[in-house]
Amino acid sequence: MANPQAQASPLPSSLTNFGIRVPGWLVIGSLAAAALVLRLALASIHGFGIDIGTFQAWSGSLAHEGPWNFYQDGKFTDYAPGYMYVLLLIGKMVQLFNLNDSQFEYALKIPSIVADIGSALLLYRMLDKQRPVVQLFATSVYLFFPCALLVGSVWGQVDSVLAFFLLLTVYFVGRNKPVAGALAFSIGFLIKPQAAAALPFLAFWIIREHPVRWDDFTAFVRYLLPPYSRGRPGPPRNPRVIAECIIYPIILILILVIPFFELQPWKLLDVLYKATNVPNYRVNSFWSYNFWNTGGVFKMGFKCDLAGACDAKATQFLGMSTRWWSLILFATALASVIAVLRNARGMGFLALGTALSTMAFYMFLTRMHERYVFPAFLPLLLACALIQSRFLWAGFVAMATVHFLNLYHVFGYYFFFSEKERDRFPDFLRVPRLYNWLQGKAFGADPPGFISNLPFGIGSMETLQLMSILFVTAFVVVLAWAFVLAERRGRAIEAA
Repeated sequence: MANPQAQASPLPSSLTNFGIRVPGWLVIGSLAAAALVLRLALASIHGFGIDIGTFQAWSGSLAHEGPWNFYQDGKFTDYAPGYMYVLLLIGKMVQLFNLNDSQFEYALKIPSIVADIGSALLLYRMLDKQRPVVQLFATSVYLFFPCALLVGSVWGQVDSVLAFFLLLTVYFVGRNKPVAGALAFSIGFLIKPQAAAALPFLAFWIIREHPVRWDDFTAFVRYLLPPYSRGRPGPPRNPRVIAECIIYPIILILILVIPFFELQPWKLLDVLYKATNVPNYRVNSFWSYNFWNTGGVFKMGFKCDLAGACDAKATQFLGMSTRWWSLILFATALASVIAVLRNARGMGFLALGTALSTMAFYMFLTRMHERYVFPAFLPLLLACALIQSRFLWAGFVAMATVHFLNLYHVFGYYFFFSEKERDRFPDFLRVPRLYNWLQGKAFGADPPGFISNLPFGIGSMETLQLMSILFVTAFVVVLAWAFVLAERRGRAIEAA
């Protein structure tokens, strides 16, 4: 019997509300237009100056010198070549139209805005077999997702672009087009290499759906060997699909990176290595509300994570640096995601596994920035809409709330509430009471007696610690619930 997830009624051509028939495309089009206008208005606000200034410098360098001179010794470049094509285009546009600094900054925010709207429309398309109310609600959530509004339109970062390609990968793989999915993933990886977090789970899913038997493999090898003849049978499908998922992305990556490295594409590996070893970021957690900040940002988060990597002594546990512990924890979490969803079927569970893998990367690896978990929320939203579990929705809301507070805390620290920068931002963006709470104690300097008497110093816990504990707990609970959902769906299919 078909997957129960696919049994929802098809989307009608119109929606009915109070007896008035409104075309579905008109509703979603109006919502997308409103979200676009909102983003374009927010884009006029000054962005995160450090990131915007870096993008401006890179864009100008690319426009003047070309890509082949970009990755030079002594120049700070911690991004892969993928997004540099976008910066090159913006740099050329700045030259052509002689844009001033404000217009330059505004132009740098446009790609994220386009990615957000494109992601929402793709999400709407992927939910075409769900009830209209579910389809419109989930799409609206992302169109007006506070984290997306802050990261792209205000901050000026490009995590929204990676989120789009991650969702596009899920779309193709979920519709049995794994080669197209592999190509989409490769572009996302070149834009932000953090996409690699989801690669093991996606590879597992594709290999499981296209298992290769020994007979298939030997037949595939025989097909590749001479003698060749026009009438010989074609290669077995499964080995061919796996081979294409490996070969075509490699070819695409080579095509995209060669303009930057000429005939030395392996230099990309050096760029990626340097990106993970920026001196200021060799810490357990760079402001991220994750596992390493459950001990507090100054007590644990900002501590050095690897012997010899920082001036300070590296934090260790049982004689091993936290950098190595983080790799073990991430590998364990990733293996858990694969084990939990090993028998799951359907795009909803594919999206859920992709989201959880990305979250595990952010949750347990050291040197994480607060934004690195953002791309996980788009596939998680898709999973919520397809699986339709209230518990999963609750997890989405909880983690999205903590993530927004994390983003606001960091932006506030450097800009909204900075004595040097605060005058550049409108007052409505500043909520002093919220920011002071994020900067201070979770239960106040003088918590109530029943809280101050709790063990393990809970009464004196930093807000950042509390938020980090909530995020890690929510991740573990959602992972456990994913196991329950997968088992329930599996038993339902077997019973049918």
